Amino acid sequence: MRKIIFMLMVLLAIVSLGAVSAADNATDIIADESADALAQNVGEDIEDDSLSQDASQNSSLSEDTQDESLAQADSEVIKAENDVKITTSDVTGYESFKSTVSFKLISNDKPLANKKVTIKVDGAYYDKVTDSNGVASVSVNLKKGTYYAKCSYAGDDSTSSATEYCKVTIKSPIKTKLIVGDKNINYRQGSKCLFHVKLVDANGKILKKKWVTFTVNGKKYSAKTNNYGHAKIFLSLKKGKHKIKYYFDKKSPYLASKGSYKIKVKAKLPKGNGYWIWPAHMRSVDLGSLASKGTKNLFLHVEALSSYGRGAVESFIRSAHSHGIKVHLWMQVAYDGDWVSLVDDDGKLKYGFMNRKISEAKYYAKIKGVDGVHFDYMRYGGTAHKHPNAVKSVNYFVKKASIKIHKIKPNCIVSVALMPEPDMMHYYYGQDVPTMSKYCDCLLPMVYKGSYGQPRSWIKSVTKTFVKQSNGAQIWTGLQTYHSEENTAELSHSTLLKDAKKAMAGGAKGVILFRIGISCNFNFNKV
Repeated sequence: MRKIIFMLMVLLAIVSLGAVSAADNATDIIADESADALAQNVGEDIEDDSLSQDASQNSSLSEDTQDESLAQADSEVIKAENDVKITTSDVTGYESFKSTVSFKLISNDKPLANKKVTIKVDGAYYDKVTDSNGVASVSVNLKKGTYYAKCSYAGDDSTSSATEYCKVTIKSPIKTKLIVGDKNINYRQGSKCLFHVKLVDANGKILKKKWVTFTVNGKKYSAKTNNYGHAKIFLSLKKGKHKIKYYFDKKSPYLASKGSYKIKVKAKLPKGNGYWIWPAHMRSVDLGSLASKGTKNLFLHVEALSSYGRGAVESFIRSAHSHGIKVHLWMQVAYDGDWVSLVDDDGKLKYGFMNRKISEAKYYAKIKGVDGVHFDYMRYGGTAHKHPNAVKSVNYFVKKASIKIHKIKPNCIVSVALMPEPDMMHYYYGQDVPTMSKYCDCLLPMVYKGSYGQPRSWIKSVTKTFVKQSNGAQIWTGLQTYHSEENTAELSHSTLLKDAKKAMAGGAKGVILFRIGISCNFNFNKV
């Protein structure tokens, strides 16, 4: 029994082991199937995640790319709005002078101020900051040659970088020269006399509107050259020798130049009060009475020489000197009963005629005691405009005659009678006051108000004009002592005194009366 029970238990155990094995197999199958299913699901999830991630990444990449493209587009818009342009111009300079190179920064057609730039010229670098106009400049000294200047701008957060070049050409500087304008000018103490120089370049070209500095006795003067290249100053100096220094300071493209010149200033002229006197009155005139009334000068017509002889004239001069009166010999140049033109029909100067007259003047200057030579009719008789070179001929005569006379007798007073028509002097008479006045000592405008039917104020006006025009000669105003050519009755002393005072008010240094014989005993001391 026990055997049967043992066998059943063994059998039961075997059956149980088989069931367990089957269950395990079933479990393994189920597990494998579950694992495969899970693996499949996981794979699908992974694939889905991968696809989702790829899609997301692609979407993100697309969005990033789009954003980047938009950003780039925006950047290009901003960049287009803030592009920087540098403008400049080629430069031409000169050796020995600084040349300035300029660059201008512009953005959106507006200047960029306070921007740092670097300018390179001839291997040297210059850091600059643009001004309120967007301009940066550098000034450099360069030798002759061709250079290229470079301007670099690095840009900033709101502006782009930029670079620009310009050509710099350096030439040789231009030499200059100062030439004394006139070495024959007559200088007198008490007179404002002209001194001028002419500024030209190395080729003789006139340089206009350039400043020249003069130094005389420690005093400085400055003058700008005119359209003829002349720089003029007026000097009032004491008797003696004076050295005038002058210089032109260099200014691109012209180099500096300088020079000096010595002038001799003659003694001061006496007061210009006196008379014209015909030869007939030479022996009858009361020199003592004239002297007591302030008479200082007598202009004696040269016919006195032929009428009374040289000895008599010299004797008269000595007597006049004893009373403090100077004697001038009064000669006529272009009229002696008939007018003589100083040029021929073609405008050629009649040197032969003029030189004979100058020789005559030299003869008078050599007469013992003579104080001056006076030129009357040193003009044309209202027809100068009909004669080519009329003005030139008168200027030639006055200049040459003055030089010759002063060479013989340095203090001899050379004077010229003028017509009283300042606006018509060239046209009618060929008289050029600014030129004539450089060489002679006195000009005597015949301001005869009665003959011209003018009021007393005219005397002052005419005198003032000639004083202004003169480049050195004093103006001694000529007055007529009678009413007019038609009425030769003497003017009263009070009338003549008023006329004389008008002349002095116009700047005259004296009055000369025409003439003794039909004149009151005028008192110059009251003028």
